[in-house]
Amino acid sequence: MLSRLSELIWADWLWFPRGHSWADLNDADGKVYPKPSDLWATVPIAVCFLVIRQVFERTVATPLASLLGVRESKRVRAPSNPVLEAHFRSSSKDPAQGSVVSLSKQTDWSVQQVQRWFKQRRNQDRPSKLKKFQEASWRFTFYLLAFFAGLAVLVD
Repeated sequence: MLSRLSELIWADWLWFPRGHSWADLNDADGKVYPKPSDLWATVPIAVCFLVIRQVFERTVATPLASLLGVRESKRVRAPSNPVLEAHFRSSSKDPAQGSVVSLSKQTDWSVQQVQRWFKQRRNQDRPSKLKKFQEASWRFTFYLLAFFAGLAVLVD
């Protein structure tokens, strides 16, 4: 099973243009070519980046956010309503006026209450300012470090 999966992943037609294959990358004349198995090194590197990001967001970005005054805002949770929740999940997160009227009749709520419920429910799923700040600070740091690492490689 694993050998078949490996054959599919490393198929010549997937990685090379027509007329070329992995056999063209055999070491010869003192030249050493990368091997397909070298790509497995990217998996632990990716896991390390995920761990580093979590640590960075908790230890650097969150304290920096509090220093800069970015606060975790508490969002108003929409009251529990199975009819509106079912429509929200299956049909539309922003229903048309006709649907709102129909839903207001089903729930015995006014049209304004149904519209307010959908607005609160949409806002409930949005990320907070703190979460956005953490993501933006991670991206800034990552790309800044990648830029300087690229410069260091090119300078030599």
